[in-house]
Amino acid sequence: MRVYEILALSRSGHHTVVNWIIKNTVGFQCDWTYKLTELGINGLFYLNEANHDIPLSFQFVDEKKEKIKKLYLNYEDTPGDYTIFNDNNTFRGPMSMSINGIDNSEFTSRVIIIRDFYNLLSSRLKLNENKKNKEWIGDHDFILEVGEKYIYRWKSQAKSCLYNNTPYLRFEDWLNNKEVREDFLYKNFGLIDNFGIEGIFGTKSSFGSHDGVAKRSEQMEVPEEIKELIRKDTELHYLIGALGYKYKEI
Repeated sequence: MRVYEILALSRSGHHTVVNWIIKNTVGFQCDWTYKLTELGINGLFYLNEANHDIPLSFQFVDEKKEKIKKLYLNYEDTPGDYTIFNDNNTFRGPMSMSINGIDNSEFTSRVIIIRDFYNLLSSRLKLNENKKNKEWIGDHDFILEVGEKYIYRWKSQAKSCLYNNTPYLRFEDWLNNKEVREDFLYKNFGLIDNFGIEGIFGTKSSFGSHDGVAKRSEQMEVPEEIKELIRKDTELHYLIGALGYKYKEI
């Protein structure tokens, strides 16, 4: 079994990116119906939101262990050093990964999909608004963190990208920079992009349409208490710039 861990925050566009990776692996996309999905006949499986109900994640993997040759799995809304593959759920290099009969030699790649802090925040705020207004059907009913925990997790993943040499792809580069996304795909998954990104789908947009994803921060008002958290967090301001994004006065 070869294991590929993909970390992202909810509403980061990562399901779309993952489907692009899947399509370039097996030629078709995942519909996100099941927690564990078998994709084709060559032993590729995708484990969605593996950090949600970890015992169930391991149960599914154990049931299909003899068939799994390549396992893509994602963690959603976790710090940048998160993993389910050791007892303290903290990644400390490949040798720290050994649990449930899966050996550390089977861990092939670990990547982060990151999105602009402000656009991501707006998408999370919009999803919460939809849920409160009962305008969101077919997804988890919990409210996404948009305050201190959100800021902490975004910073944690940003620091893993910048300081821990975790390979990463900015969602904006996936959308707009063919060279960057193809280089990411080849270096971390050993794949060549044979399909491009046209027609690649993820999950439902918080805003009901995928148009204008680069301008979400202009479409949602941020509560004053969250603005204050952002204004006083100088480390956040630095990390935003270090990843090539623009700090905004709000």
